[in-house]
Amino acid sequence: MNKRARNRLVGVTAIIVISVVAIFVSVGGGDVAYSRTVGDVVDNAELVGERVKVTGTVIPGSWDGKSSPMRFDIRDPETDDGPMISVVYNGGVPSTFGDDVVAIVTGVVNGDGVIESVDMITQCPSKYEAVEDALSVSELLAQGDGVIGRSVRVTGYVVDGSIQPPGGDVRFSIADETGSPVIDVHYPDAGLPDGMEPGSQVVLGGLLDAEGVFEAISVALAQ
Repeated sequence: MNKRARNRLVGVTAIIVISVVAIFVSVGGGDVAYSRTVGDVVDNAELVGERVKVTGTVIPGSWDGKSSPMRFDIRDPETDDGPMISVVYNGGVPSTFGDDVVAIVTGVVNGDGVIESVDMITQCPSKYEAVEDALSVSELLAQGDGVIGRSVRVTGYVVDGSIQPPGGDVRFSIADETGSPVIDVHYPDAGLPDGMEPGSQVVLGGLLDAEGVFEAISVALAQ
């Protein structure tokens, strides 16, 4: 390659690099979110108007799944008494959201020190339990009124399309492997185990109420 061709190649390469950088600056530069802790954001006036990404544990009782937008409080993970910050979330609520779940929220800090977010993902640990001694759905219902209000373990398969965000009357439904019978499960506040999806076999602890709804106090994937 002669000197003229080499200089031309260098010039073209420089133009391409400059153009790419300009695109990133003009299109994405304003959307950059820097990772911060809850402690970084609380009472930090310098972050007002800034876009941040914050990871925190959802404080039990701080949220209402039926409100829109939803507001909840978080604190830095693995702390029990650290500072808290409020989040106003106006997006689709992950099915794994709930008390004590680790939420990663991205949004803008407003003048009140609240994070206004439309972007959230959750981290919920997987939970597993053995199915031994757990009743099937049909076995549970076959016991009739004698099982109502009594603490039991039941296993079944998550019905396709039944998983709902937290806070509602029904969180999901389960059925025997054949697809019937079906019972609705009330599990309003806690997060669902990571990896739970339609068709997953789950093991529930709780009780069946008089309306035929299973009031779950624990939800785990079957081992």
